Amino acid sequence: MTTTPTADELYKYIGMAFEQAKSDPDLYERLSNTPGVFKVLTTEPDGCMIIDIPNLSAVPGAGDEEADAIFRMTGEFANRFWQGDLNLTMAVTRGEIRLEGKMAIVARAIAAQTKLFPAYIELLKNDGRTDLLVK
Repeated sequence: MTTTPTADELYKYIGMAFEQAKSDPDLYERLSNTPGVFKVLTTEPDGCMIIDIPNLSAVPGAGDEEADAIFRMTGEFANRFWQGDLNLTMAVTRGEIRLEGKMAIVARAIAAQTKLFPAYIELLKNDGRTDLLVK
């Protein structure tokens, strides 16, 4: 079983994956043309991240910030999602992740974000955080 990342680790690695995307012309074009600002509220550990898809940013946020959609999940599920190890639809159906907001924007953004999964995994490996890898 993997270790659950801290909120700061989630901010760091997800944020760095978006930063790296800025230097990949294909990924930059795909993401910058995808609408959506998402608030991800995690428990275990408690945290809040604002993910702005078209501006390719993921930063710590506050619970009262505006967003097109809100995701509520544990840090473990966030880590699994960013590694491509979590079927979002099934997790929502099972109540493991709560999702509210504009579903059409969510569907489009999730498809674009999956292109960041390899970068997230590579960042964990490069930092020697294999304990956070799920595969």
